[in-house]
Amino acid sequence: MFTVYYSNDLNALASMLIQHQKISPNPDPFAEETILVQSIGMAQWLQMEIAEQTGIAGNYNFPFPTSFIWQQYRLVFPYLPKENIFERTVMAWRLMRIIPNVLEQEGFSALRVYLKSEKEGSDLRLYQLANKIADLFDQYLVYRPHWLVSWEKNNQQLVIDEIKHHFSNKIKNEEDIAENVLWQSILWNLLIEDTKKDYDELLFTTSHRAYLQNSYFEKLDNLTEEEQQKLPKRIFVFGISSLPPSQLAVLRKLSEHCDIHLFFLNPSEKYWGDSIEDSVLEKLALKQQLSQEDINALLAQQGNQLLAIWGKQGRDFLAQLVEEEHDVIEGFIPSFEAHNLSQIKQAILEYHNEPDLDFKQDHSIQIHSVHSILREVEILHNQLLHIFEQNKTLSAKDIIVMSPNIEQYAPYIQAVFSRYDKKDEKGGKDKRYIPFTISDQKISEVDPILSSFISLLSMKESRFSAEEILDLLDVKAIGEKFNLRENDIVLLRNWIKASGIRAELTIQKDEQWDNYNSWENGLSRLLLGTSLKEESGIWQNTIAFNESYGLISERVGYLADFIEKLTDWANFLQENHTAFEWKEMLEYVLNHFYQENETTTNALLLISEEIEKCYSLIEQTKYNQPISIDIIGSIFKEKLNYQKSHLQFLAGKVNFCTLLPMRAIPFKVVCLLGMNEADFPRQQQINSFDLMQYHPQKGDRARRDDDRYLFLEALLSAQDIFYMSYIGQSLVNNKEYFPSVLVSQLMDYLIEHSDLEEKAQFIQNHPITVFSPNNFKENYLSYDKEWLPLVQNSNGVKEFISEQIINEVELPKYIELDDLISFIQSPARYFFTHRLGVNFSLSEESIEETEHFSLSRLDEYALLDELLNIKNEEIENFFAKEYLKGNLLALNFGKLKQEELNSRIENMRSGLAGYLNQDSQVLEINLTLDQTELIGNIPHLFGNSIVLWRTGSLRDKDVIKLWIYYIVSILSGKENSPIFYYLNNEALAKLSFNKIEKEHAKQQLESYVSAYLRSFVTFELAITSSLDNYFDNISENIEKDCENKLIEIAESYNDENIYLRRILNQSEKLDYAHIHQTTLDWFDLMQKSKNKG
Repeated sequence: MFTVYYSNDLNALASMLIQHQKISPNPDPFAEETILVQSIGMAQWLQMEIAEQTGIAGNYNFPFPTSFIWQQYRLVFPYLPKENIFERTVMAWRLMRIIPNVLEQEGFSALRVYLKSEKEGSDLRLYQLANKIADLFDQYLVYRPHWLVSWEKNNQQLVIDEIKHHFSNKIKNEEDIAENVLWQSILWNLLIEDTKKDYDELLFTTSHRAYLQNSYFEKLDNLTEEEQQKLPKRIFVFGISSLPPSQLAVLRKLSEHCDIHLFFLNPSEKYWGDSIEDSVLEKLALKQQLSQEDINALLAQQGNQLLAIWGKQGRDFLAQLVEEEHDVIEGFIPSFEAHNLSQIKQAILEYHNEPDLDFKQDHSIQIHSVHSILREVEILHNQLLHIFEQNKTLSAKDIIVMSPNIEQYAPYIQAVFSRYDKKDEKGGKDKRYIPFTISDQKISEVDPILSSFISLLSMKESRFSAEEILDLLDVKAIGEKFNLRENDIVLLRNWIKASGIRAELTIQKDEQWDNYNSWENGLSRLLLGTSLKEESGIWQNTIAFNESYGLISERVGYLADFIEKLTDWANFLQENHTAFEWKEMLEYVLNHFYQENETTTNALLLISEEIEKCYSLIEQTKYNQPISIDIIGSIFKEKLNYQKSHLQFLAGKVNFCTLLPMRAIPFKVVCLLGMNEADFPRQQQINSFDLMQYHPQKGDRARRDDDRYLFLEALLSAQDIFYMSYIGQSLVNNKEYFPSVLVSQLMDYLIEHSDLEEKAQFIQNHPITVFSPNNFKENYLSYDKEWLPLVQNSNGVKEFISEQIINEVELPKYIELDDLISFIQSPARYFFTHRLGVNFSLSEESIEETEHFSLSRLDEYALLDELLNIKNEEIENFFAKEYLKGNLLALNFGKLKQEELNSRIENMRSGLAGYLNQDSQVLEINLTLDQTELIGNIPHLFGNSIVLWRTGSLRDKDVIKLWIYYIVSILSGKENSPIFYYLNNEALAKLSFNKIEKEHAKQQLESYVSAYLRSFVTFELAITSSLDNYFDNISENIEKDCENKLIEIAESYNDENIYLRRILNQSEKLDYAHIHQTTLDWFDLMQKSKNKG
């Protein structure tokens, strides 16, 4: 008996199923109840419903239709294997053997051209092509088995005629279709022939799904009493929106021997299986030249528009169900709510287009337009808080959030929704925290072990950059296997960077260039450093690394062990190997790269099982050729990415998941994210040689039709609120983007049946950032109270700093000379670093990946600084050491740079020879001033002269330091001006100061000290860069000059000016006259005293 239950409410269908089980319990209490479902989520939900209504849900089996039907085949044909011998992956490996042998045959030109573009040594394209063809044959076995039977009888023309018959006019690409039929039929017959060699005739014929169904039907008509007992007593099919005709036929045949109960979520109580989309109707009118009256008559019969345009998948299945007489039980439930969402669902139920919609006070249907994925999630969080506030009975488990690609949204969901998983100011849980869970993520995206294993498989073309290797060691299971803890890896990162390691495993010697930024050279340096110092010189073409010396060197050994194993693995990847060799090596990687413990066992076991399955599959198909890592990597990426996490679905929290078939479980609030024009319905890449595309039939699956029906199911499953959001504006220029065509169609329908006139009235546009003042205005809502102070002060920019920082502060009893100099050189930077404890930096923390082809200014300066102290006879040895450290440029660039640097420093070296060859003294400073004491040291005292130098150009900060040294030395009894030597291009230049009076020196120093002490309670600012230019161009409009100069300095690119930029960005009006006066007070005398000789 075959009974179909119809309802527009999934809860009603579940209640009917449970009621039937109560009225007609299973005769055998120990027998398993079988319920066919289309998703794990549906199985979970139904189990919970059964448990809630009956008290317990035990001994239930929830198979998918395909696996269940194969089990039924095996019940009557026990010799069938667990897996079909025509399973897709099995066919793919057989085709891998077959395809190369037929490429020269007639009809295979397209395949031949495609595979000839394969790069040498790789067979990835062959594998991908074999999989595409196997997938196609698998589809034919389900949806077009008669085509395959005709090919086995060498009747290719039947398929061509069937496709041609579908078109009334001549097919444009008839030749392509004929060629595709030819090569596909040849391949199918060769596949059949190859499969027959491994199985006896009975097993082959029975396994062949094109024959299996007929054999199964014949067997069911002639069952013995013993075989009859093996069949299930009853089968429930719950919530499946579509089944291939062949599977439905099997269930119908089974119904002659057992009870089949099919529960179909039917949106409408009226028959709508022959409804036609408007676009199809238009084509029909043109084709049959219908009159306007006929067209109007057809439109009048159409019923609900939304059902017509979104319901094709369900419509086709409904049409299949009513083709034959079945017992029918209906349980349609009208909506008792009055809101818009309920009105639309009621119009669908009654199959008309007359909903009574009012959008003034009704928010049951919401459409939100945003600028980015982050804003989409932030706005969702705020909207959910608002919904919770309005409906106190609502809980987190009543909400589902779906997206076409949840993995794209997962990091943003974690960032936004986890933000409030903390204590508030009073120590309690932040009330804005919404418990949530994310389903359907690839396990490899969540589990670092699986992710790192995939990375290891992708290393054939890797350059083994330092960052890539450190990322692997950051995986706890790998680090622990090599005895490296988190702190050790931080230390190793510093060593790796300092020792010059960038990329590549080996030094790669060739005629012109050795790569001394490789792991081989860097590790040699680190290992040599365990017993020697750099001062020991070159030993076996290696320079020791000082920091790895002593007891701490143990970590170098662990790193070397890891790199050695990684090198062996990398070498193995370069060659093709047999399946058995791959199995052994992959198991070796698993055992020798990962630490096994209770936290890693599951992931390692999963990988181990996949290795065994992969090997067994290849062995089963007798594929004995060597296989490249490209294929192995592709297999494991597919397998480990396919393993998705479903366990968190329906876990009592807000559910975030992918938009999948039959996720339309009833929820009070259904939210759809990512409803963008380009992303939903999802695009399906059509296989160019898929013959089914030329002759579609009812029951065929199409991704876009599936997504349309998913959207309809989502709308029907929403009980109180149907929420949609999409990226409607560009982050860059605010350009308008359109929503999904399904959202647009819904808005068109709403406009047609409401008093609203345009789509913009449905859409709520949101500000570009979470801290926008608009978020806190009328018609918007925000629970981000952290940004409220900014909004409350939005009438004017809140000044970066008030006039006084601290009312009461204990001033220091003495001042370090270096601190005073740092303050005068850059008061803005000093304020951030010393008063606020904030450090900004533009420098990259990551390790560079490329070899040296250019030197940064900092690198050049460091080399010049060292070269200055190198004697002529030691220069060659110095550069040889730097080359071995990986500090010099590659190839001839290094030789040219070596000559350039030596030339640039030559004049300075000879000019400073007298100072370089003698030891300097230190001038101790201990001055008692009016307000405090100044202590410190001035270096580079040669006799009575202070001589400083820099192997670069002169900077303002150098001038300021020399100036303060000068006035301090005068007060310490040294009247001679310090001298500062620097490079002006390649020429040696020097700076000193003209003589000034001791009283002037004291006044200037007191001015600096007073400013330094004031900086403890207020913010001091002066111009400290481009001083020559500023003093030379002072005009009458001093405030404007000062402002322009500060902006110019802030916009220049260096670490110091970031601080000034931060101040200017958050200051509406600075006292530029005061800043100008401070600049004069600090530097006017200095500028006048300069002596560049």
